[in-house]
Amino acid sequence: MARLLAIRLAAMGDVAISVPVVFSFARNYPQHTLYVLTKQAFEPLFAEAPANVHVLGIQLKNYDSFFGLIRLYREVLRPLKIDAVADIHHVMRSWVLDACLWLQGARIACREKGKKERLSLLHHRIHRPLKAYYQRFADVFAALGYPIQWDFQPLQPACPLPSDDRQWVGIAPFSAQQGKVYPLRKMKEVVGRLSELPGVRILLFGGGKAEADVLQAWAAEYPHTESLVGRYSLSEEMGIMRRLTVMLSMDSANMHMASLTGTPVLSVWGPSHPYVGFRPWGQSEENYIQTDLPCRPCSEWGAKPCKRGDWACMEQLTVGQLVDRITLQLRKQHG
Repeated sequence: MARLLAIRLAAMGDVAISVPVVFSFARNYPQHTLYVLTKQAFEPLFAEAPANVHVLGIQLKNYDSFFGLIRLYREVLRPLKIDAVADIHHVMRSWVLDACLWLQGARIACREKGKKERLSLLHHRIHRPLKAYYQRFADVFAALGYPIQWDFQPLQPACPLPSDDRQWVGIAPFSAQQGKVYPLRKMKEVVGRLSELPGVRILLFGGGKAEADVLQAWAAEYPHTESLVGRYSLSEEMGIMRRLTVMLSMDSANMHMASLTGTPVLSVWGPSHPYVGFRPWGQSEENYIQTDLPCRPCSEWGAKPCKRGDWACMEQLTVGQLVDRITLQLRKQHG
């Protein structure tokens, strides 16, 4: 029986992408033990993992230096006697841990970032889908001698809200990168128009005070609309996502978390693009909402300023387009 370690410390969306990989490995190789090193806050993503998966949730701030990482190795990792490391993060922080474990005798495999392909896509020398990130993560296990056959079923966290006979629409209008946020004045109009639909309940997802203030104002203005900010744990929010008829999300962690529960997710893409590889698990291409512009994609994560200065990739997506896509999904789910 081998002992493997998977390292993925951040960000939440990337950790969520790793979940189908971890679960599939565990079911493909039940005789082996897999430890997952990640942030403590992300542990709920692995709550339904097979018994041979053990999550090492840490407070990263306690180890956020070179000597802190050495201490993490000594206190947490060295006693596990790891045989092989799947470094699916592949940053300087994980390299320190890789080196320590390699000196201990562990085999190391790191994620191939595909930098040349990504640069070619961003500079518009090619325009085709690059390998999805969950496949890049799976390739790391294959490099260690453990090829993965996908074996992942949607997560089933409990929903803390009482059920009713309405169709629930989730809206997650924010992203860590401002460039990936659909203009809030237009998203507010989307919420307003959806609130007029009969038999629909709108649930708003976000985090932090600034987002809470915006979403609470929308909830106060429109009927059948509720802000969930600060009310539920990560696991409970995912339980609510599982109950949704449809989720409207930016290219963000919420898109990935809702996808893990099997909920249809309509995702909005502006400066970033599904072709880069951050495609959500199990979603159809028809669920991507985007406009075809020659300047797209201009950014892998949406962190760069708009070269045109007008954010046309977002501004040209109309309120009507978003509302029509949601109502079509509602009709489809209603049967």
